Amino acid sequence: FSQQIVSLTTQIQSLPTGDPLVKLRSDLVNLLASAKIYKSCDDIGPTSPPGLYRIQDGNDVPVYYYCETVQDGGRWTVIQQRTSDALNFARSFNEYADGFGHTSGDFWLGLTRIQKITSKTQYELLIKMSAFDGTTATARYSNFKLNDVSDLFKITSLGNYTGDAGNSLSTSLNRQFSTQDKDTDASLTTNCAKLWGGGWWLNNCGDSNLNGFYRGATPTAAPRTAMVWAGFKGLSQSLKNSTMLIRKVVP
Repeated sequence: FSQQIVSLTTQIQSLPTGDPLVKLRSDLVNLLASAKIYKSCDDIGPTSPPGLYRIQDGNDVPVYYYCETVQDGGRWTVIQQRTSDALNFARSFNEYADGFGHTSGDFWLGLTRIQKITSKTQYELLIKMSAFDGTTATARYSNFKLNDVSDLFKITSLGNYTGDAGNSLSTSLNRQFSTQDKDTDASLTTNCAKLWGGGWWLNNCGDSNLNGFYRGATPTAAPRTAMVWAGFKGLSQSLKNSTMLIRKVVP
């Protein structure tokens, strides 16, 4: 079946490119690409458009991942995306483990899948964020790794930080994932995930939570009650967008 898809794609790509065939040709190629089953986003070529691809990630049934093929050479797997307040991120531990939302919009891929992907070899983490004032920033970590569910998906490695957003994930290193129903943060008095409004790797409430409440452009009266990244816009200013991506590091 895969060979048939490759053959048909080649035939379609050889069709004349004059209008009005251009859009039809492009749509057919993209449709065939989405029907093919890949092992991971690392297998998606740089000439393919970013979007949803069927991934056989070790489970019996292929699932759709959002693969970013343009950003910095492509091969990225998107593990989190937020663009509005439409999707509730105040979820249980099991929901964060399994994932929620839709990969065509706002979503959380799921800690079980994220851990499985990053356990195979070295993976880097790229975080892109934007604010309501139009500014953008990135944070990049060279070696992102989690323990499995028996250790509550603890972050065991971040590697080196680069970027202009500030190293606000550093306080999450060696922290288990904390949710409103499974409080694993270091605070003795506060359920930080409940305060934030979303699950995250929290050390005494920490300096970041991209799964926190989506508050809008007005700063919050209290810190750590919104979707924030301290090094970018502080602890009281909700961000507008965030995208988290992982990619296998090629020697």
